[in-house]
Amino acid sequence: MKKLLPLPILLAFFAMSACGHDRQKDDSTAAFEAFCEHFSKSAAFAYTEMDGRKILLVSQETFGMNEKTDLEAVEASLFALDDEGRIVALGSIRSQGTLYPVSLLDGKLMVAGHQFVKIYSIRGNIPELVLDGYQEGESPQLTEMFQTFEKGTPIKFEKK
Repeated sequence: MKKLLPLPILLAFFAMSACGHDRQKDDSTAAFEAFCEHFSKSAAFAYTEMDGRKILLVSQETFGMNEKTDLEAVEASLFALDDEGRIVALGSIRSQGTLYPVSLLDGKLMVAGHQFVKIYSIRGNIPELVLDGYQEGESPQLTEMFQTFEKGTPIKFEKK
């Protein structure tokens, strides 16, 4: 009969394994948190997941009922970690106003304005912001894209 390890040793092993698994998540959060300290006090931050990558969104133009949390944004600069764990800038997105906050639907970012809708995703081993869909001007396609935009959930920002 095989001899089992004592319960305290098994528990310690599982705890260390779990910590190692969560450490990767904590490392990206820690890297982003340290990075956030370099922005002005007026900046607001949000995290989202796109195409399996944790994305940091930074905005200077937020609005909402609370001064610090549950804020929505008109624009955002996007950052991700590359495969080496370095923070890379992905670019920025901008909507036309508070009627069209930066939103997320099915892992894609969306912004809109009076006569446009843009839909973005993240692709590649080195993360890259890609414009997946764009419509401008009056057309049935734009109406359809607005209906898609309205299904999205506005991303909530928070000031540190």
